[in-house]
Amino acid sequence: MPRRESRSAASDSLDFLLKPRRLLEVRFDPNSKTIWCSMRHENSVSWTLPLLREFNALNADIRALYQRNQFDEPPVKFLVGGSLRPGVFNMGGDLPYFLDRVRARDAEGLRHYAYACIEAIYNIYHGFDSPVVTMAVLEGDALGGGLEAALSCQFVIAERGVNLGFPESLFHTFPGMGAYSLISRRLDSARAEKLIMSGRMYKAEELHEMGLIDMLAEKGEGQARARAFIAENGKRHSLLGAIGKVRRRISPLTMDELRDVTDIWVDSVMHLAPINLRKMEMLAQSQDRLFEQSASLRFKPAQSR
Repeated sequence: MPRRESRSAASDSLDFLLKPRRLLEVRFDPNSKTIWCSMRHENSVSWTLPLLREFNALNADIRALYQRNQFDEPPVKFLVGGSLRPGVFNMGGDLPYFLDRVRARDAEGLRHYAYACIEAIYNIYHGFDSPVVTMAVLEGDALGGGLEAALSCQFVIAERGVNLGFPESLFHTFPGMGAYSLISRRLDSARAEKLIMSGRMYKAEELHEMGLIDMLAEKGEGQARARAFIAENGKRHSLLGAIGKVRRRISPLTMDELRDVTDIWVDSVMHLAPINLRKMEMLAQSQDRLFEQSASLRFKPAQSR
């Protein structure tokens, strides 16, 4: 039986938050017991393997914190995910990597990447098997795997006007790292298929009306809305955690399900026709242009959260 930690020992157990990270900015607010985790996107606007590795390592540390110890009061109550790059949350899968693996006929390399993605999705959806309540703040566009990651959180805040969607059907595949599973649990299978098959971009307001987005914020006020939500709900954190457990009990999401769907996705991508690979390449080029455009903007300064 893990021993119950004292308040000072609980503080010491958060030393993992001080680890050096290249692709994530991780900050902790001890007053609200909130981890603010922001993607830097300094070399790409997508989920690259190095970014996934850093993110999954953080997830593993949070899970281990609660596996090793029992606390009178949780040392971490909330985790808020976001991005430091203006106008972009995350543009999804690493399309150049996909193209490289398909052309090399390396299905296992593609599967390795996909399994790293669903490891993140699974851990976020299950709240790291801990009392941590997860939240995504979309201050910029989120496509494909970027939107999948956001929807795996218990709460999603999006600023008005941001673009959200799954463009994968445009090159005859589908978002294979959790989209169908997550949308069908938040809405239903029929609307999950409609969203995935449409390939179109939606505004945050549209997905909020559908029920996929929990809260809207005005432009530039996403983080403020998250801070207000945490302040309003800090005292009933245990209730939020309980509701999260109920959601997962009623709509369980297993690693087997995620892997089975991902295996279908790998097979789908590996059999794309040349014309569809060319469409994927064009989308990758458009993401590169977006990266170059946003690179001309200054990163948002670290805020006192």
